[in-house]
Amino acid sequence: MDIPTGIHWPSGIDEAVFLKEYWQKKPLLIRQAFPHFETPLPADELAGLSLEAGTTPRIITQDDSGHYALENGPFDDDRFATLDGNNWSLLVTDVEKHIPQFSAYLKPFTFLPSWRIDDLMISYAPVGASVGAHVDEYDVFLLQASGIRQWSIDSRPDAPHTWVPDAALKLIDGFDPTDSWELEAGDMLYLPPGIGHHGVASAEPCTTWSIGFRAPAITDVVMRLSELIAETMPEIRYTDGPLTPAVSGEITQEALQRIQRIWTEATTIEPAQFANLLGTLLTESGVAEYTEDGIEDSDLTDDELSLYKAPYTQLAWHSATDASLLKPADPVSLFVNGDCFYCSKAMAIALCGTYPIDALQAQNASDKALIGQLLKNGCLLID
Repeated sequence: MDIPTGIHWPSGIDEAVFLKEYWQKKPLLIRQAFPHFETPLPADELAGLSLEAGTTPRIITQDDSGHYALENGPFDDDRFATLDGNNWSLLVTDVEKHIPQFSAYLKPFTFLPSWRIDDLMISYAPVGASVGAHVDEYDVFLLQASGIRQWSIDSRPDAPHTWVPDAALKLIDGFDPTDSWELEAGDMLYLPPGIGHHGVASAEPCTTWSIGFRAPAITDVVMRLSELIAETMPEIRYTDGPLTPAVSGEITQEALQRIQRIWTEATTIEPAQFANLLGTLLTESGVAEYTEDGIEDSDLTDDELSLYKAPYTQLAWHSATDASLLKPADPVSLFVNGDCFYCSKAMAIALCGTYPIDALQAQNASDKALIGQLLKNGCLLID
């Protein structure tokens, strides 16, 4: 089937309306968001993927008393041979990183900030199976890829929840839904953070795609930014001002004020420096796994050359404030796995967009050199 290029919105809703009225505000059921959708990854192939080294699959089982248990993979064939009945589910995260062609299925979601897109997770469940009622702390689109799944949600904003005690998973105790629907292939449900939900395979076994959007914890952002700022500071130590005879153990007001001034000076940084630090933070989780040797500028003029983002590579960009570093049209700062580069705006958009990209989109020597560097660093791959 053709890969969808956009979402088929309900009547009266488009991308702008969705962002204004629903994004991070309230759920939205989108019937036939992708009409006639057919999954390119059947359940047996998903199970096969969960056997491969480097994958991060999970099996969630439920015993006769209703308690859930979690197992982490990769698994082996023997584990699947022992699974029977309908008391288990398989979940595989980062599918688009293990099968790079699946990145194309994320294109309909690029009207949202691409640096927020976390991963594509695919789950399989036999009839009657679920992973329990739970809450996600991030935005998620739940696309029904095959079969039928019944979704129940508690749409109340900031609904109070209690959690199942002593459980391997953080599950809602006494889940009381406000809405319930059955989703068929091509239907999709958007859930903002904090909405309790429970999905059960009904009528037939099913696979569900979860497109999740990362939401960094503010505490993590503050701690990491503080570390990045500290890394740029000179190796100096605190010094006293004029002293008078001390009272044992006292931290004087003068000492407090001197250290507070140090803190204020260290954390008062220019907007351009803050933007670079944030770009570093938001992309530094990437891990380059490959290297391409012997890339020449002449290679980048090959009409047949298509480039892909390497698995786990993270990219983002913002408008550069120091145009003297590079002088193509519209210079921007491009962040790749925590490193900062400079390139044209068109090149940055192409690299952060949907793959594959054409190497001929590099319109100047600086952009071509950047592509060569990213290939050598293992951040880009040649098809």
